[in-house]
Amino acid sequence: MSLPALLPLLGILCWAAYELLLRRREDASAGSWHADRRDRGSTRLLLGCYLVSVLVVVLAARTAIGELPAWARWFGVAAVVAGLALRAWGMRTLGRYYTRTLRTADAQPLVRTGPYRLIRHPGYAGSLLVWAGYAAGTGSWAAALVVTALLLAAYGWRIAAEERLLLDAFGSAYALYRRRSKRLVPFVY
Repeated sequence: MSLPALLPLLGILCWAAYELLLRRREDASAGSWHADRRDRGSTRLLLGCYLVSVLVVVLAARTAIGELPAWARWFGVAAVVAGLALRAWGMRTLGRYYTRTLRTADAQPLVRTGPYRLIRHPGYAGSLLVWAGYAAGTGSWAAALVVTALLLAAYGWRIAAEERLLLDAFGSAYALYRRRSKRLVPFVY
């Protein structure tokens, strides 16, 4: 396995380790996979999309569909690294308020520091970079395109559910924050 194919695979394993480490936190509900109705099935949807994404990447690699030249795979590696850093920064900024499923805690503040100054969902943006980079880094532009489209749709569903939850929890403060920030890409979207 080439280095630009191995590094994105290690990146996906690091991404998964972020989630596994979350289970070790003191607040068991933060690491729980059990969601209530406010989650709108988005956690299950994302888990299914991650599985499909792995299958797409493996299939593309075995069939050489949409093969990228070796030099272009390094862009995938860079995306994985950037995505891991952005996700870790977002998780660290939220601290004990970071959860796997959609929920808010009593007395939880509206976080607008760190990456949240520019985008409302840095963890999702980071995950999208990791998964798209993983697909590109393993050598397939076709897989990168499919994985990106699939996860953009899934995260779009998740973001809609989360923003409803946050509007209910924070009211006009969150509405104002939404007007002043972007969802996933600073100054763009």
